[in-house]
Amino acid sequence: MRRFMKAICTLAFAIMLPGFASQAQAADKKVKVFILAGQSNMEGHGQVRSLDCLGQHPKYGHLLKKLKNADGSWATRDDVTISWKAKSKGNGPLTVGWGSEPHEIGPELMFGTIMGEKYDAPVLLIKTAWGGKSVWCDFRSPGAGEMTWDEKRILKRDHELKPGHFYRKMVAEVKEWLANIKDVVPGYEGQGYEIVGMAWFQGWNDFCEWHLQLDGKRVGLGVIDRYPHNLAAMFRDLRKDLDAPDMPIVIGEMGVGGHEMTKRAENPHDHEAVAMVKFRRAQKAVGDDPSLENVTFVPTADFWDTRLQELRRMSDAYWNEKQKKGIKDTEENHLPTKELNDEYLSRGGHWYCHYNGSAANYSLVGYALAQALNAGSGPALAADDILIADFEGDDYGDWKVTGNAFGDAPVKGTQASRHTVSGFKGKGLVDTYVDRDGHFNDDNTGTLTSPEFKIERDYITFLIGGGAHDNTCVQLLVDEKVVASSSGEDDEKLVQ
Repeated sequence: MRRFMKAICTLAFAIMLPGFASQAQAADKKVKVFILAGQSNMEGHGQVRSLDCLGQHPKYGHLLKKLKNADGSWATRDDVTISWKAKSKGNGPLTVGWGSEPHEIGPELMFGTIMGEKYDAPVLLIKTAWGGKSVWCDFRSPGAGEMTWDEKRILKRDHELKPGHFYRKMVAEVKEWLANIKDVVPGYEGQGYEIVGMAWFQGWNDFCEWHLQLDGKRVGLGVIDRYPHNLAAMFRDLRKDLDAPDMPIVIGEMGVGGHEMTKRAENPHDHEAVAMVKFRRAQKAVGDDPSLENVTFVPTADFWDTRLQELRRMSDAYWNEKQKKGIKDTEENHLPTKELNDEYLSRGGHWYCHYNGSAANYSLVGYALAQALNAGSGPALAADDILIADFEGDDYGDWKVTGNAFGDAPVKGTQASRHTVSGFKGKGLVDTYVDRDGHFNDDNTGTLTSPEFKIERDYITFLIGGGAHDNTCVQLLVDEKVVASSSGEDDEKLVQ
């Protein structure tokens, strides 16, 4: 992983960044509201006992420390409030246990942690999710219009369903929480709120009957075909009903089965895998819809735990064997040996459609959704923002360079002989992988220091990527003293 600069800025709360403009923005302290909606996977079935597995992830293992106190216990964030009607307590500070059951988590834990770190203002997560619900029927909104023949035929079979019921319930719940925000967010003093974004994580009930045929027609595939239309209509209606016409929305890919599904789908006779890939493309189509602005599809199949799936298959086979032999099924014998059983439970232990109960998987989905919303929310400059630097020029201007890490000027995009760098804006970025002689070297060292400037806003934003090392960082100095420091997250993608 590439290591980025140590930046020293003097006199002011100042920064330098690898990748785009530093921006100073006025903090309005309004409550930042996020809507987390969907079905059972937004409810969350990640087993808390498996959350430590996140620390073993080769790329994202460093994220685990964000969820823990110094003594290793699970952290509670008093700056992030979560509200969910399904819970008897209704609302409270963000910590583990806000999944479907007290011993479970969903995407909310890591999502809220990232947003709590981002904003110097109270954060409110409004969770509105119900298991086993579809977009074609349960979440159907008025804009979806008349049902197709396939949809009508399924509804005729499942006549107890109530089209649109959970869409209306979702809207009502969000409005109720916002109307009573003073009783929900601790310390609320009437400063108001803004709906900053929505994360949508759903899909199983629009996919799982891919095989369904009624009256000789494959109506299950018809539901998948109609998914982009129905979901896009729901997003339009939701923005209207919540009076949030520009609300950014991110769609979490249904990553169940991981990339194995893509490989399996190369066989046209593997109908389940073909249908899964078809559904994922339907999700992506909503993000690609040119008539919908600020809607982003977020891939998540990368986070599927292949080892846990291997253990799941072994467990299923052993379950059949236990049935034949009359062996009672317990938490201690999901698998035939204690070693395998312990490994299985340490990684998850729930249904296949719930990511096999992997808390690490749910956490990484939450992380990806938060990062996608953050990328969409900045760094476009508002009228009263102050641009400190954008690194679009042919040199560093008044910035002072020492050592060989920064070359003589910003680079333009990804350089040869390295991983792809993404997330930067414009054409220029600072890259410490290229030295002054034009050589590619991960051992380069040096500093890049901004000129002095006056503090005129409450905070500064920037994009940063690279290694998660204390000595390769952006340092913020006031009167020659370091007041804050920020490093990358072991990722070539620059994030705010």
